[in-house]
Amino acid sequence: MVSASRHANYSHTVRLAGSIACMKSILNIPNILTLSRIILTPVIVYAILSGEALMALVLMIAAGVTDMLDGAIARYFDQRTTVGAYLDPLADKLMLISMVVTLFMIGKVPLFLFLAVVFRDAIIVLGAIAYEMVTHSLKMEPSLISKATTFMQIVYVVSLLLQMAYPLTELWIQTVVWITFTVTCVSGLHYMLVWTRKATFEENQ
Repeated sequence: MVSASRHANYSHTVRLAGSIACMKSILNIPNILTLSRIILTPVIVYAILSGEALMALVLMIAAGVTDMLDGAIARYFDQRTTVGAYLDPLADKLMLISMVVTLFMIGKVPLFLFLAVVFRDAIIVLGAIAYEMVTHSLKMEPSLISKATTFMQIVYVVSLLLQMAYPLTELWIQTVVWITFTVTCVSGLHYMLVWTRKATFEENQ
């Protein structure tokens, strides 16, 4: 009876130690920095809606710094985790799409660009979910055009915030709008081809 009780206590201790170790591996510095970007997102949205464009820009820069730091720390100290691999791009996408939606709501983003951004992200997310459900082997590796799209969307958002704080030339804003729209559409078409090719490949296996 005593032996069984000791065995139960030992098993509970082992499970507890395993849970603590798992939690520590998830809540490492890179992942905490990533979570801080998620927490900053509603604050930035509130700043934009309150007309505090400069504050929103400062917070966005701070978020960008954490984005660079979490990747560098994860690589240098070998703290890369599966959770972090999914959480990092999710935090980036959440912040960017939240800012685009907010700027659209206050009339800063034109409808055609807003729709392009939303539909592209819908294609990526729905395609990824469908592929994972079928294959259970999803690996997201952003392409060059995807990285270019993200970069241009960030440039566009920063330009809008700067224009709200310090007037920029309309020529610059319109140039960035059309470049962003073009790469977003190309990226959306690219992902459609990628998911179609992956689905065809899996079907022929």
